[in-house]
Amino acid sequence: MDDQPTAVTREDLEGGAQKILDTLGSTAGGMTNPVFLRSLGTAAMIGVVYWVGRRKGRRKVKRAISELARMV
Repeated sequence: MDDQPTAVTREDLEGGAQKILDTLGSTAGGMTNPVFLRSLGTAAMIGVVYWVGRRKGRRKVKRAISELARMV
């Protein structure tokens, strides 16, 4: 076994950087899949509808409480 570390060459660094770029490229390619984008858009739309519904529900509850307070 060779106990002395070998020097890192420019080719080693470029090869490692190229592997990282290839991995990022393949990952980004999967993220632009139309099915993925549609499902992401659908999830965002459901989240917005849920949030708006909660806000309206809170307003109705506040109105009802104020009406009950006026009656009493």
